[in-house]
Amino acid sequence: MNRSNSYNEDDRYMKLNSRIILLFLALCSTFFSAHVSAMSMVRSYETLILFGGVEPDDAERFRKHLEKGVVKQVVLSESPGGDLRAGYAIAELIAANKINTAVQGNCFSSCAIIFMAGVKRQMLAGKALSRTRLGFHGPHKKQTHEVAVAAIPHLREWLLAATQGKFPEEILNRAMYIDRAGDMMLFYYPGQSRFGDIRFCTEGSIRCEGVEGYDIVSVGILTTAELLDSDSLAPAASGNKASQ
Repeated sequence: MNRSNSYNEDDRYMKLNSRIILLFLALCSTFFSAHVSAMSMVRSYETLILFGGVEPDDAERFRKHLEKGVVKQVVLSESPGGDLRAGYAIAELIAANKINTAVQGNCFSSCAIIFMAGVKRQMLAGKALSRTRLGFHGPHKKQTHEVAVAAIPHLREWLLAATQGKFPEEILNRAMYIDRAGDMMLFYYPGQSRFGDIRFCTEGSIRCEGVEGYDIVSVGILTTAELLDSDSLAPAASGNKASQ
């Protein structure tokens, strides 16, 4: 086979793999977001896609995925959050292995903690960008939904460290010291929400209060405004062929 034909095959292979990833993420944001509560983990080469709620045993399951081979990118999609301890544990594994994180769709609470552990943190480019949100709030007890006031300082300091001190204290305190479990500070990609880039939503209210003067990059949640192209998640076909 001549070299130009080989390059053409490699290019087609990479485009096919990226389309599969996009299709899977599209399914996550439609069918799975409504029907899946427990977290599912799906590997595509060196990318690990996580979607659904965070459960207590998910940290151990995540660790086992890492044992199967190198993971360079974790993509989070459609997660309402869940178990805080598991969220911290997965975040520690991501940080220790210097993995990048990306998000498409909703990623709230402990899911947002997992996302914040990424070395490079981005939003995934695509039609779902306007529906992609990261949500932060103070921890609460799972059974009673009572705000866990004693656990707030640790999460607050953790987020300050994760953003290298960029998270403005006025916004961070508003997100952490909530009155009800469902209160949440939401962050959108700049210019994607017609109601504002940052909004504080109160549980049970149909209105959210806009926060002016900041965006998701300036507060350190995203490490870059550059969007992650799905094509970059596809493995280098020529490299894979050489190793076979």
